[in-house]
Amino acid sequence: MLKKILAVLAAIGAALSAVFYVLFREAKDQKKAIDEKYENMSDNTEALKAGEIAENKVKKENEELKQKINSSNTLDSFNACNELLSK
Repeated sequence: MLKKILAVLAAIGAALSAVFYVLFREAKDQKKAIDEKYENMSDNTEALKAGEIAENKVKKENEELKQKINSSNTLDSFNACNELLSK
């Protein structure tokens, strides 16, 4: 009788062990997915910042060329217009 009780308790323990193993495994996978998501978000943020910097640089160059186009020096104006159109 005692052996049967111990066997039932062992079976219950094994079942609980398996259930908790699966639950902890799922939690670990979810945490890994969340970490990857945040890592991708940080990569996207860095790419966005780099894009904004490049865009500001191009805008600044275009403004300089527009100022040269509007200058009184016709040769500089012509060269600046050609450079702006070649972009």
